[in-house]
Amino acid sequence: MNIPVRYQQIGTPMHGGMAAVLQYQDTTLERLVAIKIMPGSANKRRVKDELNALLQIRSKHVVQVYDLFLLDHTEDLAIVQEFIDGKDLFAPEVAPKNPNEFLKLIWQIAVGIADIHSVDIIHRDIKPNNMKIDPEGVIKIFDFGLAREEGTNAATLGFVGTKGFAAPELYQHYVHFTPAVDTYAFGATALYLGLQDLPLELQQWPPVFSGQPYFDLLPFVLADEIKAMLLACMKPDAAQRPTMQAVRDLLGKHLLYDKHRALIVHQGKPSYLDAANRSVELRSKDSITIHYDGFYFGIKSVNGDVFINNKRAMVGDNLPGACVVTLGAPERKSSREYVTFDLSHPEIVL
Repeated sequence: MNIPVRYQQIGTPMHGGMAAVLQYQDTTLERLVAIKIMPGSANKRRVKDELNALLQIRSKHVVQVYDLFLLDHTEDLAIVQEFIDGKDLFAPEVAPKNPNEFLKLIWQIAVGIADIHSVDIIHRDIKPNNMKIDPEGVIKIFDFGLAREEGTNAATLGFVGTKGFAAPELYQHYVHFTPAVDTYAFGATALYLGLQDLPLELQQWPPVFSGQPYFDLLPFVLADEIKAMLLACMKPDAAQRPTMQAVRDLLGKHLLYDKHRALIVHQGKPSYLDAANRSVELRSKDSITIHYDGFYFGIKSVNGDVFINNKRAMVGDNLPGACVVTLGAPERKSSREYVTFDLSHPEIVL
């Protein structure tokens, strides 16, 4: 196939969809790559779509494209991309055993899809075997052969997708599709990962919806708002599905439960609020009690004149990431006390 000499083939070719995928060693940069051979005589529009999508995206959870070239004496295009040495998400050993493992898996998928959508791309074939887990435990989304840019031309005739994971609107003869098709596929993928199967009604052509609370069927318990969000991802009406950014943020919020820490400095003395020390009362002539509930640092009680960044403190409000708490009314001037509040921003650890 006249592959440049810097690439040395290892392993046997794999075939998927409309392309052959081969594993190579890049001898110049000393790294493994996957070279995807796209037939030039057909599917040119899809090839262009895939390249445009991949070249725009820079995400930890989306496969990267390194290079591309035409094969000699053919119209075939070779795409050199990141090689993912790992299992796809259909592999039984990937199945999560508890809610924390489940949330870490689907949060990564949500991040990748949100990153795809952030550059106005619709993947349109999200499913477990279009994702792999690399040796570091990072999920990568690949196979953009069905990707389309979001916008006025984002339409197709006839069904193209994967039964069980394709949104119901994709079964229509003429489809003007939106990022919500990926949201539906994400919900179906999350359900598959939890159950290691999909309910038979969702595998119909097109899927049938009974209104069953599918995520109550999982072998472990999820928070109610997570179940509600995941179920909303699979609503038959595309307009009622949440954005993947909203899904990502909710899952991240739960993964960071009880992991925040706030530093409070009052009268020169530091103290901390975290899972081990949930409440603190700041007192002079006026007082405020701040409580950490595992998600937010909220105002539990206020007595007198207390302000957060010059805005009057109200019970039930949450404190921003960094602020100044002022005890005392403005007219007290020199007798007012100032307390600094600084909130850490923990990262999700896989």
